Amino acid sequence: MHPELIQTQYFTIYTIWFFFAAGLIAALYTLSKLSNKSGLKIQFLVNNFWKFFLWAIVGARILAIVLNLKTYFYEFSGDVFLQIFYIWDKGLNLWGALIAVIIYLYYLCDKKEQSFWKWMDVLVPSIILGLAIGNLGAFFEGINYGKETSLPWGVNFESPAIKYTVPIHPAQIYAFLYSLAISTTLILLGKTEKVRQIKKPGFIGLTGIAAYSFFLFLEHFVRGDDTVMLLGIRVEQIIALIVAISSGIFLFLRYNKRTKKENHK
Repeated sequence: MHPELIQTQYFTIYTIWFFFAAGLIAALYTLSKLSNKSGLKIQFLVNNFWKFFLWAIVGARILAIVLNLKTYFYEFSGDVFLQIFYIWDKGLNLWGALIAVIIYLYYLCDKKEQSFWKWMDVLVPSIILGLAIGNLGAFFEGINYGKETSLPWGVNFESPAIKYTVPIHPAQIYAFLYSLAISTTLILLGKTEKVRQIKKPGFIGLTGIAAYSFFLFLEHFVRGDDTVMLLGIRVEQIIALIVAISSGIFLFLRYNKRTKKENHK
């Protein structure tokens, strides 16, 4: 663990926030490049950046609180209630942020007469790339850690916040690797002629969501950090599986119909 990247007498730069910022910059840069190639004006998102950011924070916070009600409402008092606004305690949920951003994007695209699916095609690879880099910050922070393992690449974390004193799965590194692989594959896939011929946009976005959700589902089999359980299964793992299946089905139905129509012409 290395939670503090730089510490001086006057300020401290935390590793997790450094990688969060690096991931955000990488995502925005990739988004700018992909949107230009797709004929989308990045100014559409830039003009609403802070609204997207606010929606992401609110969504992430709400779902984190819902999944951890006993932690945030262990007693009824004004001080405890105010703690729900202390977002710097790192109590944020990824799914909450993504769901909130997608909802607001859909609303905004409908209002401004923009193509929601075209934006999803450039946003999804960019966001997954940002998440990949963010996972490195999670590794140094010692969060989202794995279960104990006897594999040679198991790591030891010396922290009272981690319940294992034996080597554990570097789940954050797994997440970094598969997220990076998915993002790279989506970007390369978007450059292929076959995908360019697909008239209905959304193929890249839906494929990315399905792939990322599926690998996140697998990741939770080796995760060892505490979370809310339902019937002995991690709730976030259930959500990931639902998203993977539903996006996969929607992807099949959306593009299988088109293929059948073309075959009948």
